[in-house]
Amino acid sequence: MSSLPSLEMLRGMRPDALATVAHTLRNFLRETTEDKAGHLASSLGVAELTVALHALLHCPEDILIWDVGHQAYGHKVLTDRAEVFHANRTPAGPSGFPKRDESPFDAFGVGHSSTALSALLGFARADALTGRKRRRVAVVGDGAFTGGMVFEAMNDAGSQGDDVLLILNDNGQAIEENVGALHQNGRYEAFIQSLGWTWMGGPIDGHDMPELHSALEHALQASGPRVLHVQTRRPLLDSLGLSESLSGPQHFQTHFAESLIALAARDARIVALTAAMAPGCSLDRFREAFPKRFFDGGIAEGHVVTEAAGMAAAGLRPVVNLYSTFSQRAVDQWIHDVALQNLPVILCLDRAGLVGEDGGTHHGVFDLALFRSVPNTAIWAPRNGEALEEALREALAYGGPAIIRYPKGTEPNLPTALERRGRMDILQWGTGTVHFCLGPVIADALHEAKSTESVVDLRMAKPINPDMLAYFAKNHYRWMVWEDGQALGGVGAALSTWLAEHAIPNVQCIRRSYPDQFIGHGPSEALQAQFRRNR
Repeated sequence: MSSLPSLEMLRGMRPDALATVAHTLRNFLRETTEDKAGHLASSLGVAELTVALHALLHCPEDILIWDVGHQAYGHKVLTDRAEVFHANRTPAGPSGFPKRDESPFDAFGVGHSSTALSALLGFARADALTGRKRRRVAVVGDGAFTGGMVFEAMNDAGSQGDDVLLILNDNGQAIEENVGALHQNGRYEAFIQSLGWTWMGGPIDGHDMPELHSALEHALQASGPRVLHVQTRRPLLDSLGLSESLSGPQHFQTHFAESLIALAARDARIVALTAAMAPGCSLDRFREAFPKRFFDGGIAEGHVVTEAAGMAAAGLRPVVNLYSTFSQRAVDQWIHDVALQNLPVILCLDRAGLVGEDGGTHHGVFDLALFRSVPNTAIWAPRNGEALEEALREALAYGGPAIIRYPKGTEPNLPTALERRGRMDILQWGTGTVHFCLGPVIADALHEAKSTESVVDLRMAKPINPDMLAYFAKNHYRWMVWEDGQALGGVGAALSTWLAEHAIPNVQCIRRSYPDQFIGHGPSEALQAQFRRNR
């Protein structure tokens, strides 16, 4: 670690020395962490860019924002976190993403996509009002230039002349190769200039330190809204001896893909859409089976959901797959374009619940509270692969706005339900206490429940059969509600409201869900044990 210079030392180095630092930084990252492989590759690809930026800027006085944050491992190491970087993405170590409360060098927290330039405009306009003079840079790469917020911010700044530098890190990659006309046709310069921005050149070789350093120095000396196009190469995971974990036969996403493919083989109306997450949610398997019925809109969740609404209005049966955390970016589109028009769009939310080391930006704990309030929307939460296949079939039969949420990882080993009553599956009959469960957390409830207690899979977060609730209110004085989501606005809150509205006396409703706070990064099981307590 002592071989990496301080920022003060870095700022006095010549480009040839900076190239050596970039090589040392790349080796340090490889030796210090293998977590997370795809993010590590993104960070290795910008080693020279990271070193050059910190040599020319004076952060944290100057503002440097990394879009998405996948590229920021080197930034963290150079800015006061080298000593703890071996604990990257663990509870004792730094987050995998820039985070304001972690370091003053992280000017703005990121983790989703395409937000850096909008935030940078906020800094620029605040500085203009307060008379603060400093340099402001956003690095946008890893597919984030497909997201609409970047274009909105460019359109805004181009008309106002804001003094910001946007570095387009053209590494050609999100999880897969970038999509969209700008990338495919290479028309960045014409597009950017059409919005009133100054083109500062490129593509610059992002691994040629003298060329890169010179181009950055020139771009930083200019003023107004301007773009520098830098080309970098992310190393292939194979070349690093690394790989991302693949979904196995018992993973929820595998069951989803197999079930959807089987249904699509029988119904030509079924199409699949995603927002640059095909391998992450196993839709690459659907793409292989039905290439003409698969659509990737880039990192543009709102666009993809409204596109699906248009498809549904035209008679198709679209299935959209997003990570739960990214669905938050399309709530408005779900409400106004899908639910208000009562269109048959199925939204499948992968990675629902806690997702572990990705932390607060990625936990899928808000979807129940966000979507339960939307009229016409039916919500399923299957406990295993068989239930997921059934949920897909029921959602298609429902013929309206439908959501299916399920977690990352493998399905639990569960006993067969004793019976189905009122859309609920009864796994254990008893009296006194009933454990109402939503999704695979039923495995935890079965482990905790006494043999004399009832254990029920609600199967659906909405609607919940009121006749069944009335039945359990007669002979169960204690309701334990298990859900892998936030307590505020969740299913437990809905059942508590039902009890209050029906003036049901002497029934205690206890929620085993997450508190009204953001949860940090760490192993999912440890976080669940720590935060999913009685509410």
